[in-house]
Amino acid sequence: MRLDVSDTRQSQAVDLPVELIDLGPRQRRIDPAKVSNLRVSMRENSFFGAVVVRPYAGPEGTRYQLVGGAHRLTAWREEGGVTIPAHIMALSDDEALQIEIDENLVRSDLTPLERAEAVAARFKVWARRFPERVLVEDGQLKPKKGRPGNGANIAQFQSGAPATMGFAAATAADVGLSERTIKASWATVNGLPAALRAKLAGTWIGKSEGVLRQLAGIPDPGEQAAVVEVLLSGKTTKLHDARAIANGKAPFKAVQTPVDVVLNTFKALWRKASPSARTAILDFLEGERLPRGFQVSNTAPKEVTHG
Repeated sequence: MRLDVSDTRQSQAVDLPVELIDLGPRQRRIDPAKVSNLRVSMRENSFFGAVVVRPYAGPEGTRYQLVGGAHRLTAWREEGGVTIPAHIMALSDDEALQIEIDENLVRSDLTPLERAEAVAARFKVWARRFPERVLVEDGQLKPKKGRPGNGANIAQFQSGAPATMGFAAATAADVGLSERTIKASWATVNGLPAALRAKLAGTWIGKSEGVLRQLAGIPDPGEQAAVVEVLLSGKTTKLHDARAIANGKAPFKAVQTPVDVVLNTFKALWRKASPSARTAILDFLEGERLPRGFQVSNTAPKEVTHG
């Protein structure tokens, strides 16, 4: 069975009493702000997607563990909902976990680091479910490379991606992200130690895919940690400067061209100039021959325009 929360063909939605649904352990905490927004949406639109649950035997009969839709369920409970549309699916622990991870992977508010962590979590589950698609190199699990056969249509597979498909391609097909995005996340996971990724969580670096990618490209974990210390200290936001500082060298300074010198000097003067001084500068420029496409507008206040 292809694990896709959005694929309602897998089970028939039923109105399930919310009192029979247990949240259970979650990969991500419930965000109160998102719950609040959902409550407003529910009041205004009265429509929301069904949750996904799996049955289990409770002390007083059948109960249901939530698999997908924690924010929707929480919001609906707080709104006083008695029943909620739910897809009841018989799932193993790993199947249920993969659905939850996949639901998180497609969240629009994920940072690049959070997406990388979700990809890492998905690979652990995926490796247990499909051990034949995993290699062991230097004591580490790695996905086998592979592509679907010619003419393969992922939407037609009802029992998971074809055996020849590698992790990145299978994940991209399952969650609807690009294979490039999954590979970039995988490179971050493999290039940065778990302890360092934990340190970057919630920082500006975790939100910058470019900086994460550059950090992951540094082969020495010790240098990675030193560079992160420099970046988080606020001394610089540029990785090449941080590497220089971490290695006891002066940051690289770009050589200014004559144009750079003139432009930077003008910017400094303009920032310090009073309104009357700026008007005088524009009056002067109006009488000068400006580069093609530039002119001083006669509207008030005057300004230099292009095009």
